Amino acid sequence: MRGDGEKVEWRKLMWSNYGVPKWLFILYLALNRRLSTKDRMEKWGVTSYLTCPLCQVEDEDIDYLFFACKFTAGIWKKLLAWQIIHRTEGWWHEEIQWATTYMKSNINKAKVYRMVLVGTIYHVWIERNNRIFQSKQRNEEFMIRHIIKEIHGRGTHHRKIGSRL
Repeated sequence: MRGDGEKVEWRKLMWSNYGVPKWLFILYLALNRRLSTKDRMEKWGVTSYLTCPLCQVEDEDIDYLFFACKFTAGIWKKLLAWQIIHRTEGWWHEEIQWATTYMKSNINKAKVYRMVLVGTIYHVWIERNNRIFQSKQRNEEFMIRHIIKEIHGRGTHHRKIGSRL
């Protein structure tokens, strides 16, 4: 009934993730390039102002927004250090490729990484929307503490990764 569909390489990031369902929904939209970023809205004729609302430096698109933006890169760098992962952060496609290659196993470190990835993407998207639509801004340190607190709160309910946190 379902047919022979092609398996996407990022499926392990979604389906074996202990993240909150709304986090996973935003990740799913991002992985399918369906989030309403400014570059997509410009194609629809909705906006002509393309500057990233988080850093106010470059034009916003999905490749830039989540890991290359100065604001987001600072958050991601500290969250990688919190997980004791020593690597440089890259652009969207580089991070997703690295995650699907190295963090697809069922070891606790990979499970925590996947939760941090999806939690960060969700909270960056919410911060971006708050800055655009409500003129509210949270700083980088607040975002990091908030993401870690939510990851810890969510992860401690699962015996398998609770000890890792």
